[in-house]
Amino acid sequence: MENNNEVKETLMSKTEEKVTIGIIIMEIFIGLLAILTIFLPALTTSSESYEGVFTAFGGGSNGGIITQFFKFSFGNFLTYLLVVAAMVLAFVRLAVPQTDNMITRIITGGIFFVAGIFFILNKAMTVMNVNVDKNIFSLGYGPLLGMIACIIDIIIVGIDIWFSRRIGLIKDDVEAPKPLTEEELRAQVMAEIEAENKEKENNNNE
Repeated sequence: MENNNEVKETLMSKTEEKVTIGIIIMEIFIGLLAILTIFLPALTTSSESYEGVFTAFGGGSNGGIITQFFKFSFGNFLTYLLVVAAMVLAFVRLAVPQTDNMITRIITGGIFFVAGIFFILNKAMTVMNVNVDKNIFSLGYGPLLGMIACIIDIIIVGIDIWFSRRIGLIKDDVEAPKPLTEEELRAQVMAEIEAENKEKENNNNE
């Protein structure tokens, strides 16, 4: 019985390890897609679109002419920096399995959550030149895709947490000794009484 439990526990540990590795790789991949949205339109007008690299670091391009519509925006820069931070944390969890626990998973999901909110606030956090009216711009699809990528990563982290808790409960169930039935308990008591009687007989014979 103990050997069976050990085999089951080993199999579950290997399954958990494989699934966890797959989940973390997915987190990193989706995070990379979120970062790449910096090259997609972040703000648009009726005739032009401006990539996230401009709304984060400044500059702009209008008909091939380099302009200075935008200035450096720490908020928009921080958006992509947060995604990088979440990816680095996920990579650390992958490279050092001892760091992959409930706390680091929650922190990873929390960072993606904040980054997702910041993606939507791209226009609000964009710093314009004083002679440019921000109202002529609309939010492009780049930040929207970035937000969606962060939401997907949050869901993936949630699945990781749920799966780990589920495996932990199953392990506890395997390790916990099952209570004896009434018949098994009665047989155990009878066996103990019989063993005591035999021991007394042996002592008397001596």
